[in-house]
Amino acid sequence: MAKSIHDDDREQVRRLHAEGMTRNQIARTTGRAAATVSKIAGELGLTFAGGARVAAATEARQADAAARREQLADEALDGALGQVARTADAESARDARDHATAARALTEVHARVAELARHNGTGSKGAAMLDRLADALYGPAGGDTEGE
Repeated sequence: MAKSIHDDDREQVRRLHAEGMTRNQIARTTGRAAATVSKIAGELGLTFAGGARVAAATEARQADAAARREQLADEALDGALGQVARTADAESARDARDHATAARALTEVHARVAELARHNGTGSKGAAMLDRLADALYGPAGGDTEGE
């Protein structure tokens, strides 16, 4: 047989709700079923809007991650362009190769981060930088490479 709801139960739910507890936390604290807590809360005009808070926090976290990915992509391309520029000033063939290897690794980081951004529906503004990097590494598209 179901336990009847008393004014003490209502007051306890009102107090715990005011403290910011969720429905499930109140149920555990009071030893009542979550459905009973919902019923009492409904009678008192109380709502549990934790879902909206969680959704807002999740959205903010996703936006922050997207911004950080974009920054990472841009910094990877900036680093790659810097490495490409250093190949021309390298003191040895080994140094030039090391700079080219670093440029390639940074370009791959950018490509992976950009793919993740495309998959998640956020884009990077680094596409033009990627084109500049490719031009620096391989020459302009359709360009003449005969003198190499």
